[in-house]
Amino acid sequence: MFNNNPDYFPTPPNLIAKMLDKIDFKQISSILEPSGGSGHLIEAIIEKFKLSRSHYYNREVIWDIDTIELDNDLRHILKGKGYRVVHDNYLTFNTFKSYDCIIANFPFSEGDKHLLKTLEIQESGGQIVCILNAETLRNPYSNIRKELLDKLEHHNAEIEYIQNAFIDAERSTNVEIALVYISIPKPEHSSIILDDLVKEEQFREEVHYNNEIVNADFLKGIVQKYNFEVKTGLRLIAEYEAMKPFILSSFKDDSSNTILNLTVTDKDQNSSIENAYIKNVRSKYWLALFTNEDFMGLFTSNLREKYQSKISELKDYDFSLYNIHTIKIQLNNEMVKGVEDTILKLFDEFSYQSSWDKEFSKNIHYYSGWASNSCWKVNPRIIIRLNGFNSYDGSIEYDYKVKNKLEDIEKTFAYLSNGEEKPIDLKESLEFARKMGKTKKIETQFFSIDFYKKGTAHLHFKDLDLLEKFNIFAGRNKAFLPPSYGKKKYSDMTQEEKIVIDEFSGKEEYSRIMSNTDYFIVETSKLLMLT
Repeated sequence: MFNNNPDYFPTPPNLIAKMLDKIDFKQISSILEPSGGSGHLIEAIIEKFKLSRSHYYNREVIWDIDTIELDNDLRHILKGKGYRVVHDNYLTFNTFKSYDCIIANFPFSEGDKHLLKTLEIQESGGQIVCILNAETLRNPYSNIRKELLDKLEHHNAEIEYIQNAFIDAERSTNVEIALVYISIPKPEHSSIILDDLVKEEQFREEVHYNNEIVNADFLKGIVQKYNFEVKTGLRLIAEYEAMKPFILSSFKDDSSNTILNLTVTDKDQNSSIENAYIKNVRSKYWLALFTNEDFMGLFTSNLREKYQSKISELKDYDFSLYNIHTIKIQLNNEMVKGVEDTILKLFDEFSYQSSWDKEFSKNIHYYSGWASNSCWKVNPRIIIRLNGFNSYDGSIEYDYKVKNKLEDIEKTFAYLSNGEEKPIDLKESLEFARKMGKTKKIETQFFSIDFYKKGTAHLHFKDLDLLEKFNIFAGRNKAFLPPSYGKKKYSDMTQEEKIVIDEFSGKEEYSRIMSNTDYFIVETSKLLMLT
């Protein structure tokens, strides 16, 4: 066999191992071996597939390996072993199939032509591992070899020269060989549909290519991006429908079965593929809007949930500037009530434990209210259950529960603050404190916080006027304070009203509040101004 085929040099095991070590077989599925010989290299490739995949899949390992062999006798051997022989002469081989990797021991006499052919096949992306006579690269006497060297340099090929690699092989030779490894990245796909739409609409590049939804003009930018995405998808669907006659599953007159299928997620039976696609895109953008910090940054978690719960309904409405503003108006009444509930819920949280827990009773000051004897106001220092330490080793740990809770508290007071307080990045402040090993006097926008290992945190109000505003809001909404609070002068109040005022804050403090009712007396409808 050797005498009839001067280029047949079976690859020795140690060189095969060196070649295959270049490849991560967990990341590839299709391989071409264009100089199959008697199958030594293919056998090793299959073993590599088995080793790399049997650990991950509890089923029979399946591989996709094509091989080519010019020698008729060797082709019979390869087919006898059950290997897939797809062609005879590699230099005349043409295919639309793509290969993740081409691995070969090329004929020593024509290695330059074979490697150039391989580069041509892999021009759309893929890996190449091959060996060839070192003289092919060391002595570029021909135009073909010069072209090959230029392309190897262009693709940043790794080349390792090895002496005596075949000295102990099945067919021995002392020829020096070159082990070549090339990785060609897959190019970014261009789209005629996208290009045409860009020309038609003259979109700015940041609108149709940027994956972020934030634009200088935020709402206009995201609506523009939505419109572009819908038009792109509809063009694709139209193109698919036009192509259907050419991609049928068989030559029978049956247009319902095609080789390629275009599907849309969450499509009900009554919707066309176009309308189902539009609904999915709408949902995507409404969700993006209601989870975007630029749009929802001020809302606490419960208010975010109110918005996000509407997304299943909103997929039936176009994502347009008109509908965005209309929906904001429709939700406004709900959100006003939601803000009110959020503030009162926090007030209750600061105070509800006081009736039975000695430590938490320090949170509040009791007073005789207008409609009930069980009335209270929150003190400048609040104790809450919030663990800033790891429950296993006691180390400082301001985890997501701590951050989310404090963020909700901060946002609640942001509703009442009129935006006058200097912002402090809560997460940044907590992270800095953790790195410094700090658990006391951690500054946030509205509080100074102390964490204790018993699982509590003490919040000290930085702005006592804001605390007073908080207590007045809760007192009025819970009917702890008389209906005349903030409307009558102290001197015009009844004796019963004066008793409540005296116990709540006193005559002097009430007079100060009456002199600045625009700040201290808050109507719920005004709380959404910042949003």
